[in-house]
Amino acid sequence: MSLTGAPFLILLTVVTVAIFVLLVYFWPRLSGGGPKGITLRVAAFAVAQLFLLSTAAAYANSYFGFYGTWNDLLGVANASSSRSYTFAAPTPLGAGATEDPITITGHQAVGLPGDGNPAAVGQILDTTIKGQTTGLSADAMIYFPPQYFQPKYADTRFPAVIVSSGYPGSVVKLVTLLRYPARLAGGIATGQDKPMVLVMMSPMIIPGRDTECTDVPNGGPLAGTFWSQDVTTAVERDFRVATDARGWGLVGDSTGGYCALKLAMMNSDKFSAAASLSGYLDALQDGTTGDLYDNNQAFRNLNNLTWRINNLPSPPIAALLSTSKTGEDNYAPTMAFAAAAKAPMRVSTLIRAQGGHNFNTWNAEVPAALQWLSAQLVSSPPG
Repeated sequence: MSLTGAPFLILLTVVTVAIFVLLVYFWPRLSGGGPKGITLRVAAFAVAQLFLLSTAAAYANSYFGFYGTWNDLLGVANASSSRSYTFAAPTPLGAGATEDPITITGHQAVGLPGDGNPAAVGQILDTTIKGQTTGLSADAMIYFPPQYFQPKYADTRFPAVIVSSGYPGSVVKLVTLLRYPARLAGGIATGQDKPMVLVMMSPMIIPGRDTECTDVPNGGPLAGTFWSQDVTTAVERDFRVATDARGWGLVGDSTGGYCALKLAMMNSDKFSAAASLSGYLDALQDGTTGDLYDNNQAFRNLNNLTWRINNLPSPPIAALLSTSKTGEDNYAPTMAFAAAAKAPMRVSTLIRAQGGHNFNTWNAEVPAALQWLSAQLVSSPPG
C-alpha cells in the first residue's frame, strides 16, 4: 500500500475515527480509581493521540512529498540516528558497456486537457537511469514537450534541464504539486518558454542518505559524477537533446537548489545555467549525510559554494538565486554570493518580500525559473 496513496490515507482516517468512537464509548468503563484505571485511561488516550498525529502527518506528507515511499521513510528514520557511516559504492558498468542506461517503466499524465496526445501537451515517461560510469541508479520522470513529437522538429535536439526536488523529496510532487511539465507546456503555448526536456529526479540516490550530489571519497558513491556525467550522457544517448553545455541546465529547491548550483559551478563544461530556489550555499553535514567529506576541511571547502565564489575564479555560467527577505534563512548568504560573483559568471536574483522554505514559495517561483532557463539555453537546430 502506497505511503502517499488514497487507500492508505482513507484506511488511516477510518481507524483513527474508530479509535476515538471506541474511546468515547468505553470511557465510563475506564473511569475506575486506582493504578489500573489510571493506567488504562492514559494508555487509551495515548493510542488515540498517536493515531491522530499519524493521520495528520500522513496527510501532510502526501501533500508536501517529504517521503515518497515506505523505504524512503524507514531508510531516513534509520539513518538519522547515526552520525557517520560507510557508503557502499556500486560497481560501474565499465567502459564499452552495451546495456541501455535508461529503462522506461511507464508514463504519467501531464495534467492538462489533451493528455494522451503527445503532440498537443507532451509526454512524461517513468524511467530508471543506470550510471555507466558510477554504477549508481535512480528513478527519473522525463517530460518531453509537444514539439518533440511534431514533424517540424524531427531533427531538433532540445535543451534539457535536470529538475531536482529537495531531500528526501518525491519526484512525483515535481509533477503534481510544483507542476513543472504543465507549467512548461503552458509557457510554451503562450510563447513565454522554449520547448525543453525536463529530467525530474530526487537527490536521494542512496536510500536513506543525503549525498548532497557529492563525489564521496574513499570508496563512497560518486554522486556528483552520476548527476553531471551519467545522467546527461544517458539522456543524450537515448533522446534528442542538446549535447553541449549551452543546452543543459539545472533547477531545484532546497537541497535540489544547492545541487543545481554546485553541479553547474563544478561542471561548467556540461551545464551553462542553474536556478536555485531557496538553495543553501554551505557544505551541509548532519545525521542524514554522514561524513561526506572524510573530515577533510579542504575538500569540504570545495563543496561550500560561498567558499568557492570567494576563493576560486567564477565559472562561466548563469545562475538564478531565489530568496525572501522574511521567512528564509538564506537571504543574507544569497545576497553576499551574488555580490561576490565576477565575470564570466552572471548571477540574477529572484527576491520576494515574504516567503518561506516551503512549496507555497516554490510554486510562485517555478514559472519565473522556467522562463529564465528558457532564455539561457539553446537547442541544436535541425541538420
